[in-house]
Amino acid sequence: MTKKPKDTTKDRQFIDVLARGLNVLECLSKANRPLGNGDLSRLTGLPPSSISRLTYTLTELGYIRRCSNQRAYELTPKNLTLGYPVLAGLSFLDRARPYLREISEQTGETAALAVVDGLHISFVEVVIGTNIVAVRLSTGGRLRVNVSAAGVAIVSALPDRKRWSLLARLGTHLKKRGEDIEPFNQALRLCARRGYALVRNVWQEGIGGIAVPVIWQDQLMALTIPVSTGSISEQRMRTELAPILLKAAQSLGPVSIVGGPRP
Repeated sequence: MTKKPKDTTKDRQFIDVLARGLNVLECLSKANRPLGNGDLSRLTGLPPSSISRLTYTLTELGYIRRCSNQRAYELTPKNLTLGYPVLAGLSFLDRARPYLREISEQTGETAALAVVDGLHISFVEVVIGTNIVAVRLSTGGRLRVNVSAAGVAIVSALPDRKRWSLLARLGTHLKKRGEDIEPFNQALRLCARRGYALVRNVWQEGIGGIAVPVIWQDQLMALTIPVSTGSISEQRMRTELAPILLKAAQSLGPVSIVGGPRP
């Protein structure tokens, strides 16, 4: 369930209606499918009457639209006007883009830059590979931290206190879903030892990824290559793709690789 809007009874500065509207947008963003008022009511915990007014207002403002032949809503491209200025403000993107292009050209695979977003990672820059079987990602796309190589890389490189806090939240989340956190912990240990993360067939069968954590001006990110596991072996990921990512990270000027062995 999506986190409910904050209780305003103890914070007079907090605008509850705004929080509820943003909560609706977050639900639609994470669902990756149209949602009706009933779905949104269940996900947010808000009464149907409130959801109806919120979806009407967001429709009138142009942030969502009703799907044809469905009593459901989806996001509109207008939401990109909120996100792209943020991405444009990430000065590291300008530095990273040539390296992502070089990685993609060298390997034929998709190359991406990812940041952590709660219990998800978000791809803030993507260069699509030329190989027929190259995995397609979208800028702004999200994956759960525990099923992505970028998530493993970033969490492995977090300062101890932040890493423990995120793992506690993730453990609670996975327990509710009936999932085991131990495979993720094992991936973290391997990443800390190798300096890069490698996952195969975790998010879905046939998809894997490799990632290297980097940090620039206190911003922790990951360079990553998603792969088709049916076409690219684990050995090739280790011997060919990992060195390419590590070299790119080392070449990014003031960026430092923050993975590696822990005491």
